[in-house]
Amino acid sequence: MNCNSNRSIVATVGVITSVVLLAAFVMAGDKTSAVGALLKLLQSGRLPEARTEAVIEMICQRGNSHDLQVVVDRTFRAEPTVNDLQRKVVVWLTEAAVTRKEFPAGDRSFVRKLISAPRLAQGPSAQDSEVQRAAIRLASAWREESITPDLLNLARDVNTPEATQRVVVEGLGAINNSDSQAALRELSCSTLPRSVRMLAAAGLAHADLETAADVAGSLLSEMDPASEDPTELLQAFLQRKDGPERLAAALRDHRLPSDTAKRLLRALYAVGRSDSGLVDVLSQSAGMSRDESPPTPAQIAQVVADVTAQGDPSRGEQIFRRKELSCMSCHSVNRAGGQVGPDLSGVGGSSPVDYIVTSVLEPNRAVKEQYATRRFILSTGIILTGVVLDRDEVQVNIRDAQGQKIAVPVADIEEETEGPSMMPQGLTRFLTHDELVDLCRFVSDLGRPGAYAVQTAKTIQRWRQLQNVPTEWLEGEPHLELLRQMVLARQDSDWKSVYGKVSGHLPLGEISTGKLPCTLVLQGEIQVSQAGSIQISIESTENFQAWMDTDAVSGTNKDSIILSPGLHVVTVRVELSESESSSLRIEFLTPTDSTVNFEVVGGS
Repeated sequence: MNCNSNRSIVATVGVITSVVLLAAFVMAGDKTSAVGALLKLLQSGRLPEARTEAVIEMICQRGNSHDLQVVVDRTFRAEPTVNDLQRKVVVWLTEAAVTRKEFPAGDRSFVRKLISAPRLAQGPSAQDSEVQRAAIRLASAWREESITPDLLNLARDVNTPEATQRVVVEGLGAINNSDSQAALRELSCSTLPRSVRMLAAAGLAHADLETAADVAGSLLSEMDPASEDPTELLQAFLQRKDGPERLAAALRDHRLPSDTAKRLLRALYAVGRSDSGLVDVLSQSAGMSRDESPPTPAQIAQVVADVTAQGDPSRGEQIFRRKELSCMSCHSVNRAGGQVGPDLSGVGGSSPVDYIVTSVLEPNRAVKEQYATRRFILSTGIILTGVVLDRDEVQVNIRDAQGQKIAVPVADIEEETEGPSMMPQGLTRFLTHDELVDLCRFVSDLGRPGAYAVQTAKTIQRWRQLQNVPTEWLEGEPHLELLRQMVLARQDSDWKSVYGKVSGHLPLGEISTGKLPCTLVLQGEIQVSQAGSIQISIESTENFQAWMDTDAVSGTNKDSIILSPGLHVVTVRVELSESESSSLRIEFLTPTDSTVNFEVVGGS
């Protein structure tokens, strides 16, 4: 990620202004193409190189099938030695297919070449894999049936990265013809890792619900609830009409271990669902009662008394951070975490303990209007539920219960109704009394004076963790070119968000991948609105290397760094040991004579 300077911002504004004016002129005067003038400008050979990308993006956003074919012919006219513009065009073409149902009118064979033999003019295999995944998404959006054999071969190949296998399975589900369905049936019953087989069964649920349910029942009965996550497979059935009922029927024919049933119940409650048939069969397998009566006033009063007398906020924070409870997928603390529910940073300072206890035990008692949901039934049979972020004539953007932003094409919507609350129901059934007390104590202390007060220190709270660390980064300090190519150039899909504690410390053991010791690559971001100098203070229990953009930093507070306006990225490579208490904390300080104005980027 490169930082913006004042000059680049002015230039970008100029480009966008020119493009918008051109588009407005064209839309007013050319009824056959919304981007006719832009197309002529692109084909004229007189378009400055600096403006080419913005013009092509506008054509992809507004152009018809013939316009998109011109972009394809110009961008991929040679054998694909993929450059940055070509990677972006693949993404823009995918967006045009998904949101506007527009596809290039002519030869689209380039996409199959990208899938079967991605290659770059220069660069690492990690970028090759991302190009390949983007091409699979594009071909799947086009429903290019010819790629089915390629996808099946990729899925069968034990050397295919798991991230690519996931996109392959999703692609087969999107193509949804007899060959792709047969491929999904084969993969779901193959000797591939169970995680891939579960993904295949999830893809099959969109085309053959009955077969998918039977396969899912078998897979879920065999899974290890301690190390395997059934959420995506469960979600596939929750998104289909009659899906929960079909899955429930299949699970009655398979003996589910108690822990697996509990894991599935937690996943169901975490996305705000309580489908009766599914809850019945899972509760029976888990050895739990189907229904729980609402807590009585006396029971609430007892919990409140215990919270005040013996609740431990430190233990409560650990419970709040548990993945299976989904608290951080829904709520943010110190501007980091989910955006589905309200920010909890100061809730304890403004709400009495009895209100907090009641809200935890009965989260649906009062749902604020801005967190109400909408339910969409699509022409494909998919059912989506989420909080509406914004909408226009092309798409509705929603955020689901897991905090994922989903674009719903307006053309695909068959029915829209008021949706259920996404507040998790029943999750407290999986907490002991002491755990419930500690959790409520932590929430009730948020915003009060002390260790859980609203933080004023400018620490990184929302981190991005690289999912597949390049082998070149596992040993020794990487050189600058490796940083640029293997980390700074990676796509958003290669990262996942992880969150620091209220104190700003990121528990590294909590986010470790695989066996220890291991190497982690993390990023934080700051947005500078006024140039000036800052200092970076880095506290780490482990060996690390750090960079601000492409400049190495020691994090000892001694050196000031001058930053220009724009987005700046801190990258940290951490060699994680076997310590159970490893942590990382980064704080940004403003020297007394500095004119800098900045914010640490938070969010989900």
